[in-house]
Amino acid sequence: MQVLLHWRVGLLTIFVLFGLFIVWGFGGCTDKNVFQGLRHFEGLKLTPWKFVYNRMVRNIGIRFFKSDVLIPELQTCKAADFGRDVWCGRWTRHGKNDECFVGDDGRYRCLASDFPCKAPWCDGSLGVLESNGWVYSAHCSFKMYSAQSAWDCLKNRWIFFWGDSNHVDTIRNMLNFILELPDVHSVPRRFDMNFSNPRDMSQTVRITSIFNGHWNETQNYLGVDSIRNKGFQNLLKKYFSEDTIPDTVIINSGLHDGVHFSSIRAFSVGAAHAASFWAGVLEMVKQRGLALPRVFYRTTVATGGYARSLAFNPNKMDVFNAVFIDKLKQAGVVSGVIDNFDMTFPWHFDNRCNDGVHYGRAPAKLKWRDGEIGHQYFVDLMLGHVLLNALCAR
Repeated sequence: MQVLLHWRVGLLTIFVLFGLFIVWGFGGCTDKNVFQGLRHFEGLKLTPWKFVYNRMVRNIGIRFFKSDVLIPELQTCKAADFGRDVWCGRWTRHGKNDECFVGDDGRYRCLASDFPCKAPWCDGSLGVLESNGWVYSAHCSFKMYSAQSAWDCLKNRWIFFWGDSNHVDTIRNMLNFILELPDVHSVPRRFDMNFSNPRDMSQTVRITSIFNGHWNETQNYLGVDSIRNKGFQNLLKKYFSEDTIPDTVIINSGLHDGVHFSSIRAFSVGAAHAASFWAGVLEMVKQRGLALPRVFYRTTVATGGYARSLAFNPNKMDVFNAVFIDKLKQAGVVSGVIDNFDMTFPWHFDNRCNDGVHYGRAPAKLKWRDGEIGHQYFVDLMLGHVLLNALCAR
């Protein structure tokens, strides 16, 4: 695994031993290569590939020993735990099947579906993540939802998504893997649909997703500036003008902004305008005497492999995330944060878990970008469970 020297809002963090905290359930050895990618905030430039350093500065051998050490005191996430702007989590591993290979459907069923989580790192069945033992935790740990517990949480609710195409993958994966609706093979960039529990048709959830890469859903690379289009503004406002409104809104932006905006200053202006728009939407809801929805900001992924040097590189996305969260908080919009950047960063050094910009592409037994057959999709499945924790926690 390559470990990149990474700027976290101006602080140099070396993800070698402590930034990427790995707990193994077994002994072993590994080599870590420390690569420096971009220096002096050059990732914020519009053409960062011109400044890529990409030089190995250290090779470190690490030996892991299994021991009965005291583990961090983690509690299952509660609603208040999503108030942190930046998470500092870790992926831990609690099982491993060395004889696991990709199935004909592209899935990795390495552990039994009822393979249990190990306290305190998660709660529920770890096998449903199809991660061969990996699970993510942060300042709190997450519940792995069964289909029934997920439906019990989501019944009669309305979830509204506004963001990039990673939302599309995450929604489809939640429907397929968690809510057990395998016949939903894809969802479009823009949709508004009701879904029913196949085991109890009285349980339904309404999901609306509006792509924000461009006000024209067939185009790209506007990001938050898509909201400057009056027709697009009216489309969004329409969903908050009905007799009932979404109870939860999940906002994201970043990938398309990285290409569109020529500087961090320009993005700051665009983010402030978008935050002001959403503040206006909430004020409109308030004036109608309706309960305000909870609004979460889902941070943009750490782009992987070849995409680490492009206009939406992780250095830029990290800063853009911080800027947009700040603008949303100043406008009184955001209720909480779901730090998908932190979740994806440990897996962004190659394309095993991503195609560069997406971590949730549907499983398929096909040649992947890195030349192997099949790809790992568990990072986005983890996000699906984290979203449910945010939606359902009290």
